[in-house]
This record gives sequence, C-alpha cells and structure tokens, in this order.
Amino acid sequence: MDNSVALVVIFISLFWNVRGFFFDDSVCYQDIGCFTNRAPFDNTFGFLPEPTAEVEPRIFLHTRKHRLYGEEVRPLNDPHMKGLNFDQSRPTKFVIHGFMSSRNSPIGHNLTQAFLEVGDYNIFVVDWSSGSKKFYNQAAANTRTTGTVVSNFIKLLRDKFDLDLKKVHVLGHSLGAHIAGYIGSRTPGIGRITGLDPAGPLFENAAEAVRLDKSDAIFVDAIHTDAGPIYDAGFGTMVPMGDADFYPNGGGYQPGCPPPIRKTLEDIVTFHVSAGFATVSCSHDRAIWYFIESVLSNKCKFVAYPCTSIEDYNTSTCKTCGDRLCQEMGINAVNFNGTGTFYLTTNPAPLFCSNNQ
Repeated sequence: MDNSVALVVIFISLFWNVRGFFFDDSVCYQDIGCFTNRAPFDNTFGFLPEPTAEVEPRIFLHTRKHRLYGEEVRPLNDPHMKGLNFDQSRPTKFVIHGFMSSRNSPIGHNLTQAFLEVGDYNIFVVDWSSGSKKFYNQAAANTRTTGTVVSNFIKLLRDKFDLDLKKVHVLGHSLGAHIAGYIGSRTPGIGRITGLDPAGPLFENAAEAVRLDKSDAIFVDAIHTDAGPIYDAGFGTMVPMGDADFYPNGGGYQPGCPPPIRKTLEDIVTFHVSAGFATVSCSHDRAIWYFIESVLSNKCKFVAYPCTSIEDYNTSTCKTCGDRLCQEMGINAVNFNGTGTFYLTTNPAPLFCSNNQ
C-alpha cells in the first residue's frame, strides 16, 4: 500500500471513530420515522437516510390499460386513489431500480413491459432516482428512506384495498434489492422477493437486518452476475441472500460483456463510485436481462444445478438434480423446492438461455 492510500485509510478510520462528536447518529422525520447509523446500520460509514423531500420516492402503476407511462400514485394527496386502475384481484409486483438509475432503466421499463406482455398484473414501478444519484454511501443510506415509503404504501393497499400480501412480488436491482429486503422486513407476509444482482459494496458483510436476506419474504431468490472484486468493477456479491441463489457463469463477469475496468485502490477505500458506473455495469445489469428472458420465453429454461462453487460446477460433479426436478433461475424459481446455491451457463447474447448445460 503506497503512502497516499495509507493516508486515505487512516483518515477514514479516524473520521469513523470520532464522527459521533461532530455528527448526529440518528435522525427523525415526521412522515417516515427515525433512523440511526449505529450498529447494525453502521455499514454506510455514518451516512444517514435523507428525508423523502430529498430522495423523492415516486410510485407509478402500470397495467395493461396504462402500459407505457403508468399512473403516478400519490397516496398522501389521494389516500383513496380514486380512478386508479388498481385491481387487488390481480397479482401485484413492485420493481425497484438501483444506484445511479431511474424508472426508465431496464428493470423499470423493460421488465415491466415483459410482465404485461404475458399477464394481467398491477406493476408498481418505484423511482427513487433523486436519492440514488448521490455519493454511493449516501445512496446506500437512502435505500432505507425508499424502503420505508414503499412499505407504508403496501400496508395502505393491504388495509384499505384488501391486497393479499402473498400475491405480492418485489423485484429490486443492485441497491434496489436491499430496498426490497427492507420493505420485506417492515412488511411481514410478502410472497416473494427477487434480488437482481444485489449490491455488494457496503452490504456484503453487513448484518441481515441491513440487507436482503431469506427472512424478508415467504420466498426469496437472488441472481448474482457481477460478484467480482470491486477493483475489477464488481458491483455485486457472492454472498447468498435468499432461499435460492443463482450464479450464472460463476456469478462474476458475464460472457458477452466488455472486460472489467480495474479501479484504483483509492477508489475502493473511499467508495468513490460516480456516473461512470453506467459504463461498466454490463454484468451488473445482466441479471435483469436474464429475468426478462425467463418471463418472455417458454422455449428454453434456465436450468440450474445445486453446486457449492464454480469449481464444483466446472468439474461436473454436481450437474445432477437427483430424483427431483432441477431448479430454474428466473420467474419459475418459486415453483421448485430446491434451496441453496445453484450454478448454470448462459449464452453471451440473446437468447441467453442455453439448453446445453
């Protein structure tokens, strides 16, 4: 480690140890309650969630009647949601984008359109772009603001519109996966949460209360596609976070994506991740495209095998499912009894699904 890096590490350590003398360790907001940055919520290095006016979580309902643009939901202004094309008898999905993104991202737009192509759903798209386009530590803290707002909205749907939580499926990408986990921990009984390459930095070694974990819904699945080290622009994690965790192509660099861009050690220790994130997020986004393909295609199944590592998978010692059906990655994962970690191979371009596992 050179001198400049050592000084950065020392500065962060000193700041972290004395921050309590200069900065608040808790904050309260009238509409969403109080938050602390003390353990276990100390993963953001002192950053606290910002108020809703700063994060600006917005919710848009997409149905087959309003497929493309959706209807913005304003529960505080119209708690009865008069005229909104919401039908509690339909399955309901929430989709949540990640860091440096918006509702126009692949998860917000493409996945929503894929769902409505094949079924009649209530799709609530959550846009927290104002809170996500911040210094990474602040964006990570803002997941709690967004999670609280969406959780309160789901409770409103449950209490006033008889929404069956077992029919609710929350899908989040990157930091959105941890928002989904926060929603689930605050709203017990949700049927399914899917984490699409859950963010690794600041969450990989965090307590389960801070991140997505299998207690957050009746069924939790996660697809890991960018679990390389952060110095190779790995924004995901290898840590299992669900009942079923899928690691296509080993869970790291995905075939067909540009080679990872190596980051400097200064960037690592300061978590200085900026708008350049979008240029190196191919593998990170690939989890979304795999899921979209699983929704749209019935011709090919993302068959996955119960392996403990990519080495185990590559030696073919675990490429069997015994006397039960093999688990599938994607929309059908909930239909199988397989739990644990699963590995598979994909093609480098659409169609990503490969029948030759």
